[in-house]
Amino acid sequence: MDWQENLEDDEDENWLLNWDRRRRMAVAQVLCLVAYAMYMSHVYCHKYLIDRPAASLNSKKRKGSGDDFCIREFEGIRAAIKKVSEAFREGNAIIKKGQARVYSEEEVFSELVNMGVEQNLRYRAYTFLTEDAARVRAFFGCPIDERKKFLLQMMCCPLDP
Repeated sequence: MDWQENLEDDEDENWLLNWDRRRRMAVAQVLCLVAYAMYMSHVYCHKYLIDRPAASLNSKKRKGSGDDFCIREFEGIRAAIKKVSEAFREGNAIIKKGQARVYSEEEVFSELVNMGVEQNLRYRAYTFLTEDAARVRAFFGCPIDERKKFLLQMMCCPLDP
């Protein structure tokens, strides 16, 4: 692995960390804006509905329109929160799909046992697979019923330079 490959790996990690940091900042900003919008709506509705003159309280037409306005405002805020939360869920799902699955050493060894690899070959296969994460991904990417043949082929005829 040369320095360019290390740089690409660092850029991938930095991109993911930057994305996660930006996502958290966006959540905080949305929460602040929602709190501000709810506060402003509450102040307006409170002022409009509670502090209005007694003469306007008797006017059912104005009272109804004020109530409807406040309800519409809170429904709009609720709908906006719902849209933002759906966008975050979609973004999280996209990132989760894009991340490569990392298999632990225990998972590799238990799969070798489950496949019925003989003990003397099992240790050699375990060492061979855990030396390179790409080998582990290729091994687990292979169909279960063909893994043993694939493993033997990788060990006997490695494609590594």
